[in-house]
Amino acid sequence: MFGRLYLGELRKQTSKSAIITLVIIMAVLLLLTAVLFDALNDIMEETLQGAEENFETVYTEETAKQFLEYYRKELDKAVAAKEEAGFDYYRNYDSVYMYESYVAFMEYVIDNELYGVEIASVSNGVLNAGAGVTAETFTTTVGSMLILLVVIYAAIVAGGTFADEYKRGTVKMLLIRPVSRNAVTTAKLLSALTHTVAAYTVMFACTAIVGYAVFPAAGAKAVFSFNNSAFSLSASSNVLGTMYATNLVTVLTYAVLAFAAGTLTRNKVFGIIAPIILIEVAGAIISMFGLGRFFITDAADWSKFVGIGTVLYGGSNFFISLAVWAVWVAASVVGTYCSVLKRDAV
Repeated sequence: MFGRLYLGELRKQTSKSAIITLVIIMAVLLLLTAVLFDALNDIMEETLQGAEENFETVYTEETAKQFLEYYRKELDKAVAAKEEAGFDYYRNYDSVYMYESYVAFMEYVIDNELYGVEIASVSNGVLNAGAGVTAETFTTTVGSMLILLVVIYAAIVAGGTFADEYKRGTVKMLLIRPVSRNAVTTAKLLSALTHTVAAYTVMFACTAIVGYAVFPAAGAKAVFSFNNSAFSLSASSNVLGTMYATNLVTVLTYAVLAFAAGTLTRNKVFGIIAPIILIEVAGAIISMFGLGRFFITDAADWSKFVGIGTVLYGGSNFFISLAVWAVWVAASVVGTYCSVLKRDAV
């Protein structure tokens, strides 16, 4: 019974016009970015080398130690600035976390004597190979931009799944079926998440196909890290896996928030815009009061914790963000189920 309910919701939430529009926009943007990256390869080579002006991809023992000394000094300055600023430090981005990652990275290079070979790194899920535009840099960079399309699509699907029922007046017929209201809510939520995963997977696959068709593979080893620890060296192509996983968490988070907002307010438009305003706008406002680390903005973007040189809200780290993310997602889901279970839901 639940399987049929779930499949029915999948079909109901499928909008051919929305899918066609998404595909056309994605194809146009992929074509334009591929042409632009190819034409401006020399400029992009400099741009994609990372946030640090002096960041290199091939080290000698001497240069590695010089960079380590430089980053340690910058870290000491950041720690001193944090102590001087007091609580005001948490109103800005966390330079201590950023320089801790650079120090740990250089220590990893020196401890493992990674000299004379090209070493790429990962920052915010994007590969910094320092060798112009490669298939991996194109895929991770453009993929991080096109994720907005999937977020909008996910918000449209999830935000309207119950709101459309209320608007059409079909919610009463839906909820009096011989299945529990919890089953109906679960079917709608799972189908919205299925649409989100499918849309993101197609976008990611298309971006990777274009990337490898137009640009050469990086052919380098890359240093991966997680929350400034657990450093490892593996093929640079593995960045595609980390990007896919972390960005998938982001789009699913948007979908859950949109599903909750649309159901609680019974308004599709609010369901669509609420998570975008919440994460993109409210996060910046909350950070002004030094509470950014306790808000959903960092917590919804796990790519910030994969790699080095990440800029977070003051005092944030993965474990704080994981707890914040769990609370927001759980509250959204529970609030949705409770709303549907209310006696006046029909």
